[in-house]
Amino acid sequence: MRDSAKAMLTGNAITTGYRISFLANYLMGAIYARVQADLGFNRAEAAILFCLAHMAPLSGIEIAEMTGRPRNSISPAVGKLLRLGMIVKEPAEQNRKIELLSLTGEGKAMSEKVVAYFVARERPMLEPLASAADRAALDGLLARLIFRSDDWLDTTV
Repeated sequence: MRDSAKAMLTGNAITTGYRISFLANYLMGAIYARVQADLGFNRAEAAILFCLAHMAPLSGIEIAEMTGRPRNSISPAVGKLLRLGMIVKEPAEQNRKIELLSLTGEGKAMSEKVVAYFVARERPMLEPLASAADRAALDGLLARLIFRSDDWLDTTV
């Protein structure tokens, strides 16, 4: 890493936030570029597959909130994934106006391919944390920041 980049990551008013953003960009930019080039799915489409693989059924609104993606990018992505047979939708029991999305078998297989890109990119990023204790400490600190009891994580900035 160049000295100028190191200086930006250490000598500013938001060092922690900037470092987290740097790591997120390291992961996400490269992953979504590869997913697009190799699998033909844009960021919103890949995010839908990822979310539904870990928690389903979900509405498009819930996926937009979970991923921070704008709703107007989720809707066309849902349409494409429906056409490709990757997902199915069904009305929610409690409110028939809400459509819930789930993966098909083909969608699950594709989501596993998407996750493999994340795993492959994350592995070298975490190499400096060689011990299980270091990785557990990082995981614990991130969990404390993210899963707070207050409503700090308001995505409607």
